[in-house]
Amino acid sequence: MADTVYVTATFKVTPGKEAEFIEAGKAVCEATRKEEGCIYYDLVQDQEDGSTFQMVEKWTSAAALDTHLKTDHVGAFGKACTEGGMWVGGPVIQKLTQRA
Repeated sequence: MADTVYVTATFKVTPGKEAEFIEAGKAVCEATRKEEGCIYYDLVQDQEDGSTFQMVEKWTSAAALDTHLKTDHVGAFGKACTEGGMWVGGPVIQKLTQRA
């Protein structure tokens, strides 16, 4: 448990781009879930604000997360979201440590 890393990445999606963002998210989730060290990696949508999404992640270690951030599929996701005008301002990322 000591090395486990939790991550939330919050995205504010451009209105009208939600379906496109979900499709891009599905692709990065599918590839990421196959990575060594990935415990879970889920795209979730806010129930009250449909243009707010989060990637909710759990990794076995900081090293596994660092490797993930350098993968082609993460780069492709970021590029698609930026070039496709899918997000407003980019993600807000929090790295978290379990305490209980």
